[in-house]
Amino acid sequence: MALGPEDERRLAELAEQTRAADPHFALGLGTGDPHPPAEYRRPRRTGLRVALALTGFALAVFLFATGTPGGGFLAAVGAVLALATVGDGFAGTGD
Repeated sequence: MALGPEDERRLAELAEQTRAADPHFALGLGTGDPHPPAEYRRPRRTGLRVALALTGFALAVFLFATGTPGGGFLAAVGAVLALATVGDGFAGTGD
């Protein structure tokens, strides 16, 4: 079923608005390599995330090594949080 002239005009207007509002998203649609719209993209601060994760993990291991009560638990939680943070920071860096 073919679109009428009014529908074609509306689609062209929508395409132009999308290109103007979010060129990265529009380019991805045009090339067949879609990127998330601007509302869903987060700024990446991978270096900061990695530094915070490693610092927290090092502190937890230090507490464990010095025999602080609950240090083993803190080290385990620190390791899990560090891995989750680093994994989340590197997810989707192929943009």
